[in-house]
Amino acid sequence: MKVAVIGLGATGSMALWHLSKIPGVEAIGFEQFGIAHGYGAFTGESRLFRMAYHEGSTYVPLLKRAKDLWSEISETSGRELFHNFGVLSTGKEDEAPFQRLVESVERYDLPHERLTAAEMRQRYPGLDFRDEEAGIVDKQGGALRPELAVLSAIEEARANGAEIREHQKITNIEDKGDHVLIQAGEEVTQVDRVIVTTGAWTGELLPQVAPLLEVRRLALTWFLPYKLEDFQPENLPCFIRDRDGFHVFGAPCVDGYSIKISGLDDWGVPLGAHVEDEDLRLDREAISEFGRKTHDLFPGVNPEPNRFSVHYDTYTANKAPLIDAIDNVVVLTGGSGHAFKLSPAYGELAAHLAVGQTSPLYSEDFRISSHQNIKEEVVL
Repeated sequence: MKVAVIGLGATGSMALWHLSKIPGVEAIGFEQFGIAHGYGAFTGESRLFRMAYHEGSTYVPLLKRAKDLWSEISETSGRELFHNFGVLSTGKEDEAPFQRLVESVERYDLPHERLTAAEMRQRYPGLDFRDEEAGIVDKQGGALRPELAVLSAIEEARANGAEIREHQKITNIEDKGDHVLIQAGEEVTQVDRVIVTTGAWTGELLPQVAPLLEVRRLALTWFLPYKLEDFQPENLPCFIRDRDGFHVFGAPCVDGYSIKISGLDDWGVPLGAHVEDEDLRLDREAISEFGRKTHDLFPGVNPEPNRFSVHYDTYTANKAPLIDAIDNVVVLTGGSGHAFKLSPAYGELAAHLAVGQTSPLYSEDFRISSHQNIKEEVVL
């Protein structure tokens, strides 16, 4: 069986890696840019991995599988892709996100530590905490290295015999029933199955799922600490903070001088139809205002971001991924800002679908029909 993966970002590189390990499968990967390029949703120096999940405990089995796969690819690649710094999540104990967090750690007996506001003030002097706020430290959490992870997955797939075609933008996919034709410019490649993992570009190749997706503009921001020692990994874990509807996440100082504090849902949607042509700058006043709001939670950092980067991700109505087969075409999209940590497990699910295998970790919520029902409910 010949299976192609279109789009070699986080989930695409992982899907190709899994395909390359299946006996009897000839895997081929297409990427419109170069490998580990800077235009995808996966880039930005670090990504959080957390087992305690405020999105709901149903993700924990997938997270456990992803953690095992992160260990596997780290070992085979010889790279330290995961740093076990821990993850601190804070919020009001009576609010839904914090309650879901508690439910996930209790249901699966996850190693964690509960902290009061007073305890957090003493432990993390560069951060501000209100009396009604509480914290949970996920001891299995930490920071992933996204660019290195994508490169490592591609290298491992290539070592297993996968073919990699860079700088080939796919313009059309035609399912002929017993095979699929993939067109890149004037060149046509015939395969048996296709996995589409093109992120913000998914709607261009598969217009039938475009109504279920929204492309959003995401910005990652970094700040300069006043006291660098307060933000070193040995003194501060990765973090997720919610206060008064303001949500930020980030990682301690891993570059030697700055701390990553970012918010996902503040930056709107792309201005044009073609993401690759978008302006990667941000409004100066908007970035300064974000910094002022961040400073309320992190008074130990200078309020003006010292650098930022702009990315695009694809969202579904309920932020669950869309992973399903349309005849000979498997689509994996809708990461909704939290897919990277799960990308090895999502890529494995897509590879299983492509070769007709099943997995107990696959959820009916991932099906196109489920997303259509959710979309209809939202519209109503």
